Amino acid sequence: MSPEKKHLIEDLLDEQHATRRDATLLAGAQMLRRKRVRRVALRSFATVAFLGLVAVSIQRALTPPPNIPRIVTVASVPPAPTQAQPKALTDEELLALFPNTPVALATLDNGKKRLIFPRPGDEQRFLTKM
Repeated sequence: MSPEKKHLIEDLLDEQHATRRDATLLAGAQMLRRKRVRRVALRSFATVAFLGLVAVSIQRALTPPPNIPRIVTVASVPPAPTQAQPKALTDEELLALFPNTPVALATLDNGKKRLIFPRPGDEQRFLTKM
């Protein structure tokens, strides 16, 4: 008799075969159930994590960062002078700046005043272009 036939006869005559078969099917079903639970738990965790990241990014987009200045209305106050404003000189004060030098102050037709140095070289010595 061949070994295959022996196994077939032993399987047919074995009384505990049905019990072992049920135990094997039950163990397989439990393993498949655990795998399914893990898969569902992993998908649920990934979905919750993704929704949490979306919520945090939306919240950050809607709230302005603390270092951006906010618009505040303030009563207009004239700025404090950081530097003294230049004071206009009178004709006498201007002519007093050139002692011992011949100088004249002429008023033009349009109302402007011009300094005139009669000696050549005095203008270059006292005045510099700005």
